Amino acid sequence: MLAKVLSKGRDAGGGCRSLIRYVMRSAEEGAPEVEAFTNCLSLETAHLEMRAVAHRNVRVHGPIFHFIVAWREGEHPHSAQLCEAGRAALEALGMPLGDHQYVFAVHRDTGGVHLHVVVNRVNLQTGHAALPGLSYLKLGRCMRELELRQGWEHDRGPFMVVERDGQPVVERDLPSPGSARHSLPARARAMETFSGIESLATYIGGAPLRDVLAALSHSGVTWQDVHEALAQHALELRIRGHGLAIHAKGHETRLPVKASSVDECLGRGRLEARLGPWEPPARMIQVSQAARHYGEREINDASASHREAYAESCAALRAKYAGERRRQEDAFAARRQAMRSRHETQYRELLERHRLVRERIFGEELTSIERRAVRSIAAFERARELERLREQQRAERGELARVQSYRQWVEMLAQQGDESALVQLYGWARRRTPRRVVQPARSNWISAVHSPDAYPLPPGRAHVMENWTWRVDTANGNVHYLRQGEQQLTDEGWRVVFDSNDARQDAMLTGLLLARQKFGPHIDVTGSEDFRQRSAMLVVKYRLDIRFGDTALEAVRLALIREREQEAVARARQKPSDRVAQRERMEDQSVHRVHEREPQATPLRAPIDGPER
Repeated sequence: MLAKVLSKGRDAGGGCRSLIRYVMRSAEEGAPEVEAFTNCLSLETAHLEMRAVAHRNVRVHGPIFHFIVAWREGEHPHSAQLCEAGRAALEALGMPLGDHQYVFAVHRDTGGVHLHVVVNRVNLQTGHAALPGLSYLKLGRCMRELELRQGWEHDRGPFMVVERDGQPVVERDLPSPGSARHSLPARARAMETFSGIESLATYIGGAPLRDVLAALSHSGVTWQDVHEALAQHALELRIRGHGLAIHAKGHETRLPVKASSVDECLGRGRLEARLGPWEPPARMIQVSQAARHYGEREINDASASHREAYAESCAALRAKYAGERRRQEDAFAARRQAMRSRHETQYRELLERHRLVRERIFGEELTSIERRAVRSIAAFERARELERLREQQRAERGELARVQSYRQWVEMLAQQGDESALVQLYGWARRRTPRRVVQPARSNWISAVHSPDAYPLPPGRAHVMENWTWRVDTANGNVHYLRQGEQQLTDEGWRVVFDSNDARQDAMLTGLLLARQKFGPHIDVTGSEDFRQRSAMLVVKYRLDIRFGDTALEAVRLALIREREQEAVARARQKPSDRVAQRERMEDQSVHRVHEREPQATPLRAPIDGPER
């Protein structure tokens, strides 16, 4: 189900009657009969009644609001479901049926059943006008809830349906910060959000942009080189206003993309400064066959599963915290009540003790001067002890263990190694602007093979290593791994970074195993050539199920595997006597190396029968 507010939905110039006639198809000859519902006296007088109520509010402009609720092809809701959808949509917009006049008109003869809703924003009782701001968000959530209630297939929109603890929940579908969708123009992002179709801006920002930038990197580049690079992808650069825009061939009705919004070096000013005055594409380039075309393909968001897993993990953690918070609140209430009872008892005992002191003073035979002095001293002692008791009780109240906030509880779990807590810390760090912390240069890391806009995996505590300790950075969720007290590598979520440019073999093996556990068998290795070669050798030596995304490094891995297989075949073909001889030679060589490494005792003096060694 989808809902759309029409641009002509508000009655700007007295068109209420024409709008109702349009949705009822009164002016169309031979049009099928339209099923309609209204709370006005009749459909014929609905526009007059709406106008009369709207005139009660002289400040309102455009009192009539018009939107459509559409079902997918093949879905055929009955009248009760249609009325429920219209009522739910109006309630989501803050215009309940009992307070606002409406007309529902059902069209069933098109590709899919859709419901026209015409409503008067002016309240029947109060005369106040409703302001349905952010209607696309309110209607988007309402559509997902109706799909759940009525059993329809879920459509794309600003909200999505996810499963939490076995129950479907409606949540906002937001692009991750820093992703390609997040940096798209607002209209392109809305198109991908609501329709699931790749926008022209996304298409241009991929291979076409890389080809154009590659052409501009060459010396002697001309305008025709830029046009040719775009023509390979069925795109054309044209003048639009005072700047340049990129058009998709075959999609002339589609809004072009501003060239400078794709990359700042494609702005008209920069291009003309480098290439000279503007030149349109040559005829040969305009009619050339393109290798690729913009086809409005559906988005294959590989990070959707990661986002859903992250959302499920955070929801489960929040539910766990709710139970823990109730337990802490009960324990805190019991401790506080016990402390209050103890403090009250201490206070009453102190007052009772000083009351007895006063009674003894009055019972003793003292002169007036002595009694006044003793009473003064007793009052001073009473005030001093009361103040001490108050300070003591105030300190106890401050030390009383309070209920942990969600952040404190998550940080505590993260320090204990809970992976859901690590995921939550990493999500918080991604949402806020990171602080600029000076870190040592670390150029060697292992990451997953994914596109730059893929949703990165959060850090996790590895289960494949022994004799390692780890420490969690609660500011960003990173996990630091230490061996014998020395930090060796860091899991930053989307990559495993080595703290030393000359990492030890055990640290590299641990990093490879951790990356295999997090990212799967396909990984990328970035760093010095020595680090990359050593990574490939470790993968082959320990027979790790890992493939490299880099073609050259993968070729090295395959070559090492072939070399190992050839050695195994050569050993299998050797005669038993040759293998025994070779083993004996290897043992002799190893014994010789051991003797070479052993320190020799230095004689105090040279032997008589030979030269000094």
